[in-house]
Amino acid sequence: MAKENNSTMKHNHQSRSIEQLLISPLEIFTTIIRELQHARKSIDMEFYIFEGDRIGTTIAHILCRKARQGVRVRLLVDGYGSRNLPQGVRRMMIANGIEFRHSPILGHCRNHRKMIIIDNTTALVGGINIADRYISGNSLGVWHDAALLLTGGTIIKGLSSLFEHDYTPKAHCTMDISLSTSTPMLYWSECGGGECMTRLLKDIVDGAEREILFTTPYFMPPRRLLNIFGRAIERGVRIRVIIPERCDILLLDDVIHHSIEEARQLGIEICVIRGAFLHAKLALVDSCRVVIGSANLDSRSLSLNRELMVSSSNRAICHTARLFVDRLQQIATPPGKNEKKCFLPRIIIRSVMPLM
Repeated sequence: MAKENNSTMKHNHQSRSIEQLLISPLEIFTTIIRELQHARKSIDMEFYIFEGDRIGTTIAHILCRKARQGVRVRLLVDGYGSRNLPQGVRRMMIANGIEFRHSPILGHCRNHRKMIIIDNTTALVGGINIADRYISGNSLGVWHDAALLLTGGTIIKGLSSLFEHDYTPKAHCTMDISLSTSTPMLYWSECGGGECMTRLLKDIVDGAEREILFTTPYFMPPRRLLNIFGRAIERGVRIRVIIPERCDILLLDDVIHHSIEEARQLGIEICVIRGAFLHAKLALVDSCRVVIGSANLDSRSLSLNRELMVSSSNRAICHTARLFVDRLQQIATPPGKNEKKCFLPRIIIRSVMPLM
């Protein structure tokens, strides 16, 4: 397997692909179900979380039906993230001919990628998992997320190669590391090593001339990333980060609040969405480049997990991303000074941030 600094890769795609940015969970799941039903030869799915709730069971039944029709169906889930997937659903899928695997439930590294590849011609990547809460919401409110639908182009070959690498541990990922600026481009980081995601963020920041808009559910950037942001702000780049008011992991609220305080001191603008949960992992650079995928702005995504991001300069994608971000900004406000109190001692927060 070709490697770049401990299993990190960037794949340049020369041939043309058709791209569509989906900016609501309902639109995403409608597209997923439609594309799965159209599959004729193969379905490869890789997700961090696959629940056994209504949407999960619906998709599981579609996969079973396609497998009975002769479509090769392979499903790879993270053992920890999908630990709540009922054994009955797993056994049903296996009994119907689905090739099902999961990564180890133990261990610090997690397979955080989310992608679907159908017939080696169509793919969907983004931050969404297979769970009802994306459509129906939960105690945090409605959920906001986004995904990129890709049809044709050599990026599909790259994604297929990456899936083979993840699904079959001994498989080689046959992707080059060309530094050409043509898009779309695929970025991926290997489990437990490499700095591909950090280099991608540095590339995003260094390439910005006016403005970068980030959306992320978990804003816990390590100091080295804050320093990159700080240098961009010093040269006149406006950086705005949109986050949810509350986290779906209670312990992280204190850590995120500490990160907000540090970021604001550097001049990073923070916008908070209240009464809803923002799960999209997206960056919009100067309204002419979109980066979307599974990586959060935290240490775990930047240096521990298996992550996947796609960068595109497609005008239609950038326009849709702008609509998505503007819609979020309309319902967001700056965090209040006394809105949250950080109860954990600062030394503990600094110790746990690299592990979150």
